[in-house]
Amino acid sequence: MVDDNLAIHEDFRKILQAKAGEESFDEARAALFGDPPLSRRPERFELDCTDQGQAGLTLVQQARNEGRPYAVAFVDMRMPPGWDGLETIEHLWKADAGLQVVICTAYSDQPWDEIKERVGQNDRLLILQKPFNGIEVSQLATALCRKWDLAHEVAGQLDELSRQVNERTAELQCANEQLTQSNTALVRTVTDLEVAQAEILRQNDELERLASRDLLTGCFNRRAFYVQFEKAFAESREHDTELCCLMVDIDHFKRINDQFGHAVGDQAIQAVASCLSAELRLTDTVGRYGGEEFCLMFPRTKLAEAANLAERLRIRVKTEAGVRMRMASRLVITVSCGVSSTAFGARTPLELIDQADKGLYAAKEGGRNCVMALDPIIAGANASDQVEPQVRRITPRVSDLPASR
Repeated sequence: MVDDNLAIHEDFRKILQAKAGEESFDEARAALFGDPPLSRRPERFELDCTDQGQAGLTLVQQARNEGRPYAVAFVDMRMPPGWDGLETIEHLWKADAGLQVVICTAYSDQPWDEIKERVGQNDRLLILQKPFNGIEVSQLATALCRKWDLAHEVAGQLDELSRQVNERTAELQCANEQLTQSNTALVRTVTDLEVAQAEILRQNDELERLASRDLLTGCFNRRAFYVQFEKAFAESREHDTELCCLMVDIDHFKRINDQFGHAVGDQAIQAVASCLSAELRLTDTVGRYGGEEFCLMFPRTKLAEAANLAERLRIRVKTEAGVRMRMASRLVITVSCGVSSTAFGARTPLELIDQADKGLYAAKEGGRNCVMALDPIIAGANASDQVEPQVRRITPRVSDLPASR
């Protein structure tokens, strides 16, 4: 209560603070006569009174510092010689924005429009007209304190809700960070797995290459070549196309090993393999069939075309293989070749290779460094009348070459 009239202070105390004697009398009467207790006792308030606005401001500041702020301030409008009621309210609200104020004013003090213009209109400001009675004061105090309590309960609930929201948000942020870390680790693991998988595929390819390639020449080894040859043979039968086979053997290879050593012999094999691979088409395949033997296949190729290709390979080996040698560059290397075709009725890949091998044997018997191709002798018009094929020399003999001038 802020009012310069001390009698008003006493009136407020009588209204808002019940006497201890009255409460004791009511309790004694109820105990003596067995009267039922009062359904509701008058509400008691803590009340502080001062006669000037500056002193009221000090009380409000002190109460807030102690953590026990005031709920309501009854402020008189006229309090000479200090602040008037409006100036006092302005200072009180700066110190405690939640303080509710009741202006105690007479009709002649100050118009309501001026009050609104000075302090504004809000739900924290009420007017109590003088002269007032105790019921009005009691009702205002009760209602405004209850309103103040509810506002603080709501504020407390909002603070608790805000705390729970912040706590839950922190938990979610922590969980999100953990998920992000787990996701990052998962992505890293997936990346590592992809790298490992790529490395495994590379190693598998390398193992497959090593398993299918001859280490010395890089050509298909015998097993891998035969797998490719079986596929080509099946496609030849399925599409009714011609497949040719060429067997190549290095001439006098044992002599090379005996005269120059196995290291030079290995270089000779490498040089011949390089010459054979350089002359082939994309559809052709070469494999190392034995020690110094090579087997080649020419899919979708007629016998005449295969024979010409074999002759070109023979010439290339003769002219280039010796030059490729690092340890015996003057060595002349030649090869003997035998050519066969599915046109001669081979029923299996191995039979076709055997036919080409017969041509190779004939080339060796014919003096080496030449190409021999199978040449069937037709006894009748039908293919069933065909007899055992013979060999035909593809490489011209020296005596058959035109004389040079």
